[in-house]
Amino acid sequence: MSAQSQFLTTKELPAITGFSASYFEKGRHLGYGPRFLRSKSGSRTGKILYRRTDIESWLADLACEPQGGANA
Repeated sequence: MSAQSQFLTTKELPAITGFSASYFEKGRHLGYGPRFLRSKSGSRTGKILYRRTDIESWLADLACEPQGGANA
């Protein structure tokens, strides 16, 4: 895997996750969503990148087991 493909931008996430780019943008400010990197640490500006492994882990954490019902 090349170094570039290890990182994803906010605009690339919807195709992988099914969540909108605005979901991730809001999540960064409101404290939900996957871990991310900011190219200018301590700044509110700078390019935002997500590690592919962090996205995969975050998605795995969202997984739920089916609830057993009356037909289970």
